[in-house]
Amino acid sequence: MSSSSLPVVALFRSPLFNASEGFVQAQAAGLARYRPVVVGLDDRGNVEPALQGKTLLHGSALAYRLGRFGPLADRLRGERPALIHAHFATDGLLALPLAEALGVKLVTTLHGYDVNLSRARMLMSGRLSRMRYALFQRRLKARGALFLAVSDALRRKAVASGYPAERTRSHYLGVDLSRFAGERAPEPGLILHVGRLVEKKGTRVLLDAVARLGDARLVIVGDGPLRAGLERQARTLGLSGRVRFLGALPPADVAGWMRRAWLLAAPSVTARDGDAEGLPTVLMESAAASLPAVGTDHAGIPEAIADGETGFVVPERESGALAARLEILLGSADLRHRMGAAARRLAGEKFDAARQIARLEEIYDGLLGQTRP
Repeated sequence: MSSSSLPVVALFRSPLFNASEGFVQAQAAGLARYRPVVVGLDDRGNVEPALQGKTLLHGSALAYRLGRFGPLADRLRGERPALIHAHFATDGLLALPLAEALGVKLVTTLHGYDVNLSRARMLMSGRLSRMRYALFQRRLKARGALFLAVSDALRRKAVASGYPAERTRSHYLGVDLSRFAGERAPEPGLILHVGRLVEKKGTRVLLDAVARLGDARLVIVGDGPLRAGLERQARTLGLSGRVRFLGALPPADVAGWMRRAWLLAAPSVTARDGDAEGLPTVLMESAAASLPAVGTDHAGIPEAIADGETGFVVPERESGALAARLEILLGSADLRHRMGAAARRLAGEKFDAARQIARLEEIYDGLLGQTRP
């Protein structure tokens, strides 16, 4: 079957795309039995090559948000979409009138903050999309066709917050296992931490833990509003020679650091404003890279780290417990090897992107009442 004859999925994301959202694009680009068309309001210059030439922009994000979505609906109607798939609940709400104007069903993937932030925090955020969602989220919950939570933990939280249980299911995004299949070249004592430098990533707790570990080294990949404060913290703790802040890196470089590290640290916490993870993509990637991990009992992290088998899970914000588990892994090459191999098996069983995308297409089939040929 030629790609032009495949049913169309319109991927809706208001910014195309934030730099950290490669996971959204990878899912769309990996579709085999559906053809993706990317729909958005703002061009951030981050559309990946696989999706170039498959994008539709409204032209005026403000006009769309004020309800003038007709021009975009007219353009998208020409693509004859079978359904619309939005990422993040805030964008699900934005996409809802577009889906209804076209007479198609709306799928919304829930990622974390969109479920975990309270209505009050959304209203106080100063961000139009979050304020609008706080006011009108009931529309999405009542009229969206299906909601996909990126972890079982997030699904439970979503249902508790009012998402309909019968229309809310778990679906892991997955990662491309082949990207992490290269030979490892681990550097002694190297701990890797990857993520945007915001409170929920727990980087402050990690620095306190590393200060207890003697000669261990820490590489931090990612950028964000807390970077300057974290660098000051590292200096105050006497870690300047043992901690490197590399800023944001492209995916290939992150994979390279995973091959160089002894282990990954993902000490996520619930932020003071209630923000929390869904399931950090980096934990699926580290498992695919045969890298043992230490994370916290937070959101979906225990779904990606089998405690005592592929790494360790510790309580949130407890730097002493985190340091103790890091020290155990740093001190045993045999344990790192066994846990790394188990992590790779876990990734194959739960997080293989090819399998997860095939399951997503089966979800689309069921929503559309189609049977797979």
